[in-house]
Amino acid sequence: MPSLLAATLDLVLPRCCIGCAVAAEALCPRCRAAVLAPRARRVGALTVRGAARYAGVVQTMLIAYKERGRRDLAGPLSGFLADSVERGPPGVLIQIPIRRAARRERGGDPLARLVRRAGWLSGRPVLPALRLIRPVRDSVGLSAAERAQNLASAMRAAPPPSPGTPCLVVDDILTTGATLLEARRALLTAGWSVRGGAVVAFVPRASEVEASSADLLLQRYGNCQASEIA
Repeated sequence: MPSLLAATLDLVLPRCCIGCAVAAEALCPRCRAAVLAPRARRVGALTVRGAARYAGVVQTMLIAYKERGRRDLAGPLSGFLADSVERGPPGVLIQIPIRRAARRERGGDPLARLVRRAGWLSGRPVLPALRLIRPVRDSVGLSAAERAQNLASAMRAAPPPSPGTPCLVVDDILTTGATLLEARRALLTAGWSVRGGAVVAFVPRASEVEASSADLLLQRYGNCQASEIA
């Protein structure tokens, strides 16, 4: 019911930009340009492309979309995902499966909506080839080692339409990469050719957070002397 109510309100009540709270759209072009930060990250044997950092506005968007029923944010978020997909090699889009408990709590599969729309925007086919074959814990709060152990051999993939069919593994957020690597293992075992991964956003590494903080200091105090900053 909460998700149904939120979806109904999205139709009858105008929303403002989640970034600037001024424009009458979910994410205005100016705010989108401000948060867009495309890059590729190597995770094991997998090259994963993301469109933005999981911080600030983008983090707020994903939490609001997944946990608070803000379906109006599916448009800009799927646009980010399509950007990541288009920068990768050709292939079928295969999403990470979600836990049944998460599906119940969120009134469906929010990632599936993003992947379907990103597939349409990028002209890529989408197939639900992965499924969980045993219970897994929510990964929030787990260390990298705990995430890997939690997901070890937890997925199974359906066979491809033909042996060696190329595919991209798709998720919303890249944290440690354990989920994408388990998906890769399952897909390779089933006979797919995994060409890479695509996500909406990636969690910044410590070095990236430090660099971002340094950039902010330069923007604020670029004209000051070092003694003034200290």
